[in-house]
Amino acid sequence: MTLALYLQLVRLSFTDPIAASVRVTRLLDRPAARWLAFGAVIAVGAALGLLSEILFSLITGIDLGPAVSPFLMAAIQGALLLYSAFAMAFFGRQFGGQGRFGDAFALMVWIQAIMLGAQLVQAAVMLLFPIIGVLMTLALFGVLLWLITLFTAALHGFENLLLTGAGVLVVFFGSAMLIGSGLLATGLSPALLTES
Repeated sequence: MTLALYLQLVRLSFTDPIAASVRVTRLLDRPAARWLAFGAVIAVGAALGLLSEILFSLITGIDLGPAVSPFLMAAIQGALLLYSAFAMAFFGRQFGGQGRFGDAFALMVWIQAIMLGAQLVQAAVMLLFPIIGVLMTLALFGVLLWLITLFTAALHGFENLLLTGAGVLVVFFGSAMLIGSGLLATGLSPALLTES
């Protein structure tokens, strides 16, 4: 994918998510293409995550402790991405949607690709305007939820973005609570993850 095509698809994702979803699922119509794209965004995401931690520590002077292993970070991001694709397909179908997991997987990979571009912009802003760069984290979280809402609606043919967004929020925070409880129940914590 060229930079021009990437930027065109990013713009289309916000202005016409249905058309964007069609193009993305066609680009990643084969399982091999989806898994290759999945591996690419996970690898780049882990590297950017590590870079962001380093930049944050250098700019703010805050010691975040031992850096998380890039391999562990990639594994966690990969698991979360797969779960997000499953949730997008499964919960959407519970409310009358007809989207398939394969298409949801392709769309979640694409959402991750958009967020990686946004993280690169954030890293550049952080170097020039540290406070704005840090505050962008909240904005990017909002963009992530909005993209998931847009593509969930496009995938399943939902017309009411307000209800779709509410469903995304419920599933997101409900899943976060369940995963957090599961980690605590097994004795895992962020501190232990950083030490491994």
